[in-house]
Amino acid sequence: MRARDRHYLFVCSQNKLRSPTAEQIFADHPGIETLSAGTNHDAETPLDDEMLRCADTIFVMAKAHRSKIQQRFRGA
Repeated sequence: MRARDRHYLFVCSQNKLRSPTAEQIFADHPGIETLSAGTNHDAETPLDDEMLRCADTIFVMAKAHRSKIQQRFRGA
């Protein structure tokens, strides 16, 4: 029986370069499911509370991203 995959979420501002690159780097690792999103409203894939709830681990590309997440998603 295989343990549940770990869900990693990578976050930057626009979800155009940094977080999608990190998502791709880890995508083929066994036991890991990856997703990326951006904190800006006009990001390629805007971050939402469902993504945060599903993530086991969240990687931010800068401290400002962590602050934005903490302010915008206090209840998530």
